[in-house]
Amino acid sequence: MNTLAIVTGAGSGIGAALSERLVQRGCTVLAIGRRAAPLQALAERHAGQVETLALDVGAADAPARLLAALAGRAPAFVVHNAAVLGPAGPLATLEREAFRQHWETNLLAPLFLTQALLPVLAAGARILHVSSGAAHHALSGWGPYCISKSALHMLYQCWREELRERNILVGSARPGVVDTPMQAEIRALDETAFPDVDAFRKLKENGQLTTPETVARFFAWLLLDADAAQFREHENDIRDAELATRWQGG
Repeated sequence: MNTLAIVTGAGSGIGAALSERLVQRGCTVLAIGRRAAPLQALAERHAGQVETLALDVGAADAPARLLAALAGRAPAFVVHNAAVLGPAGPLATLEREAFRQHWETNLLAPLFLTQALLPVLAAGARILHVSSGAAHHALSGWGPYCISKSALHMLYQCWREELRERNILVGSARPGVVDTPMQAEIRALDETAFPDVDAFRKLKENGQLTTPETVARFFAWLLLDADAAQFREHENDIRDAELATRWQGG
């Protein structure tokens, strides 16, 4: 295939697993993350198939740096996976600067990276937003995360309609509760910051977390195998039993 895919948040968790899965499916991956070391380790495991870009996707110069790294190439897939959880705690004590930084990573980065990529995307390109149940259900202590993921869900829908006639497909997918560094961060929260923390600790204790590799299979199926309507017309949930019969063989 030798098709170029961009994956943000590729240093660990879902992003790293998806990058590896896409390489297995024949793609070249431009892996983006804040930390150079895990990206380099990923590239060394897949010499010639993974390129790296150490980048804060929320920075104002991120779109320009991404375009420079592409050097005129046309990506076929873009996965907006990078996200942060914090700051956690009551909205009553939320600091403006902390929320601004959160917003830049979780919403402004997907918005303005996509905007910058529009002139260079390959025909029929697919852009995937990594969503969350928090986009649809409020959780005390997760105010910024719930708000930003809800806004990301609307961003997906707006891009979907604006780009429909250009044959650029924009989709959104929920990965469930996944065994990633973010989940470790959640389990470390104090109950005063996140009252439901014990439920997430029990998911880990009981072996109920989805693996990043399982999510990678689901996302790769959406990007490479699902038809256009399946990919873009509604948010796809990994916990959809009917859908599972289709992607689990991929």
